[in-house]
Amino acid sequence: MNLKNYLILIFLTFTAYNCEYSKPPLEFFPDMFDSPARESQEMDDYNNSYGRRLPPEGTIPVGYFPYEFTDIATPDEMTKEQGLKNPYPSKTTLANFQRGESRYQIYCAPCHGVAGAGNGSVVGPYPRFSVRPPTLVGAKIQDWTDGQLYHIITMGRGLMGSYAAQIEPDDRWKIILYIRKLQEANSNKASANK
Repeated sequence: MNLKNYLILIFLTFTAYNCEYSKPPLEFFPDMFDSPARESQEMDDYNNSYGRRLPPEGTIPVGYFPYEFTDIATPDEMTKEQGLKNPYPSKTTLANFQRGESRYQIYCAPCHGVAGAGNGSVVGPYPRFSVRPPTLVGAKIQDWTDGQLYHIITMGRGLMGSYAAQIEPDDRWKIILYIRKLQEANSNKASANK
């Protein structure tokens, strides 16, 4: 018999041996088969004797980008030079507007209204709150930069809480594109009524 036939025979023998379920299968790499799992705070054989490892100081999870401007209380304190620039103005595609519109309708329209006038369905004609949500198509918010709007969506303001956990960073920028489109439509409507 040649080497090829011996290898085939050995392979078939191991395959047949592992097909019997009355015996445990052969473990070629037992460390990979039975990994030493630990419960939380259980003692182990490592240096600090705990099962849970603390990450090195200053590390961040993969795919997480920390928000740098958590110390800014109001968007008025944010300057144009602080680096929050919308990455999508040059990419104003229909898909980006549609994504911004869908996210706006889910997260923003209940308070700010479908057209951004501050008359959402949860506010109603007689608001329970002393402060109504601001109109997004008004002159004050039109003067804000995209970074200031992004900051409010991320950190919240007044009665509006932070939406950082609900809305992905890319979707926040797309919502701002859609808000700018609402503002443009409101300006065109106002100039047509004159």
